[in-house]
Amino acid sequence: MAAGWLEDDGIRKQPSIGDLAICVDVAKKDARGHNRRFIGLVLDKSITICKIQVVDSGEETYWPMTATYLWKETNEY
Repeated sequence: MAAGWLEDDGIRKQPSIGDLAICVDVAKKDARGHNRRFIGLVLDKSITICKIQVVDSGEETYWPMTATYLWKETNEY
């Protein structure tokens, strides 16, 4: 089974270098009590960690692959 999160229609694709990714921060909640999310550009990645540049602030951070997924998937049929 490929790496990713299981959802109703299958597995979410993991981002590659140069892709935009949604990063989920389970430690912080927004005003409605949902997990905080932000969009970042994948600069580098290993098996478990991505180096992300946050789109809003330009800050570079390291983020776990288990808490990232591809921002916009394209259907390839």
